[in-house]
Amino acid sequence: RSGLRRVKARAQLAQLPPVPAGASPNLRSRLERVRQLELRIREKKAGSGATLGARPSGDTGVAAPAAEAGSEKPPAYQRFHTLAQDLPPGLTLPYKFKVLAEMFRSVDTIAGMLFNRAETITFAKVKQGVQDMMRKQFEERHVGQIKAVYPASYRLRQEKNIPAFGNGMKKSDYQLTLEPVLGEEEKVDGRPHLSASRLLERRKEFNRNLVNIVKQHHKAFLAALSPPMVVPEEKLTRWHPRFNVDEVPDISPAELPRPPQEDRLTTAQEVLSTARGMLTPKVSQ
Repeated sequence: RSGLRRVKARAQLAQLPPVPAGASPNLRSRLERVRQLELRIREKKAGSGATLGARPSGDTGVAAPAAEAGSEKPPAYQRFHTLAQDLPPGLTLPYKFKVLAEMFRSVDTIAGMLFNRAETITFAKVKQGVQDMMRKQFEERHVGQIKAVYPASYRLRQEKNIPAFGNGMKKSDYQLTLEPVLGEEEKVDGRPHLSASRLLERRKEFNRNLVNIVKQHHKAFLAALSPPMVVPEEKLTRWHPRFNVDEVPDISPAELPRPPQEDRLTTAQEVLSTARGMLTPKVSQ
């Protein structure tokens, strides 16, 4: 297309009036120079027109706003988000620790609703709720891990005579119960209340404890390097590049309370021996 424009420019130049025959050589050279300059100007215009024509129509009027939008800074709450965090952003957790933290959040949410309604918090109720929220299996082992990470989070007991609705357990069976540990100041109308702000504090405390566990493994890793390294915990902002966070061992569950062992008769001989002990000497003879 640019070649066609140049041909048209030369054709228009040929249509210009010729130099008069009686003109002096000096005038002839000047007029010829003017004609050449005009030809160059028209060729440049033709070239610039071809460049503009080759540009996609969708780019005109759009590139400038896009560039302006890209040059805009993000809002301050995004740029300084990390300053409001309790922990440095470089101290990431292993995936299994993140799952456990999410389980603790779900347990706290369910336990808070039951506790504020003055209901007994049984493991069966919590298990069903956590599995519905997370779509993951939740077992007593996870309760033990939560207790190991945050010992002051719950008071665990084995209790019986708790109404059981549709969980396949008898009222006389022992069940694992959970009770949030709260301070004396956290009361509403004289009764302990698990508020939303307290739930957030407990969640942050649990995350801090998880990071502290990883810090201990990271400290051992630094000590095993050659030469060993020592980094104060308050100055630690990220893990060592060769420290594989996901290889941190899983948390060993804390021991949970077990139901008391009740004496049960299992054989006929034990039944007879027990029955004889309940009879008077005359009857037994």
